[in-house]
Amino acid sequence: RSRAAATKARASLLPRSWPQHAMKASYTNVETEEKEELVRSEGEPDDRRETSTSSTCWSQLCCAGGGLLGIRACILGSVVVQNTAYALVRRYSRGALRETYSTSSVLLVMEVAKMALSAFQIVTSDAPSDVPSGSALSKYAYLITHSLTMLVPAVVYLAMNILGFVSLKYIDAATFAILAQMKVFTTAIFSVVLLQRKLHLRKWRALLTLTLGVVLISHEAMPKSAATGDSRAKLAFAEFLLGIAASVGDVVLSGFVSIYFEKVLKSKTETYSVWD
Repeated sequence: RSRAAATKARASLLPRSWPQHAMKASYTNVETEEKEELVRSEGEPDDRRETSTSSTCWSQLCCAGGGLLGIRACILGSVVVQNTAYALVRRYSRGALRETYSTSSVLLVMEVAKMALSAFQIVTSDAPSDVPSGSALSKYAYLITHSLTMLVPAVVYLAMNILGFVSLKYIDAATFAILAQMKVFTTAIFSVVLLQRKLHLRKWRALLTLTLGVVLISHEAMPKSAATGDSRAKLAFAEFLLGIAASVGDVVLSGFVSIYFEKVLKSKTETYSVWD
């Protein structure tokens, strides 16, 4: 009935000035096309029809929300894998293998790799920036002479990397990952202090719940008290506290530098891209 009603509605849209035989021919053609489409769909196997329907729904879902399940999901997944692998590899090399490589050398290689990627993107990227157009050397020279603003996050990131190595030397990767969740809390605090943002009461409750969860799990990972007088227990407890202190310092600096970097990117007096 719905197909018949739709066919009549289509036929009713034809101009009244058309001859009757033309209107009947058009009506017949529309009805014939719909019957053929119905026969083709009924002739397909059920699994093909279900696959076609599910693929159409998946395409619509991927297109909805500005590609939330596309590029954004890919970036989010890459960040999760990168952070997890970075923590596990550092913990395994320093905690399990007890390797004695130079931390400064590792950080130097990391910064050189970041600089090479940023130098390439500065030349090829078309993101909004105050850097004047010209040769690559002129852009680099401009950024070097105007890089005082980014000196603060550069120093903070260096300190964070050092604290991360120190922390993973004395605590396990799971405890380190749990403590890293406190970056959400410190970022919220600095956003209120530096950006004058206002958080709803339910967000404060969520942050409080997060903090309590981190404290409880960290307490479970704490080694036994050294009250028995055992020198090994005392040393393990002291190393655990040192690792926790380094991790807390990493968390606090991360919250600060995230808001500082956001403030620089959203500045109304200067415009810089992420690569600058």
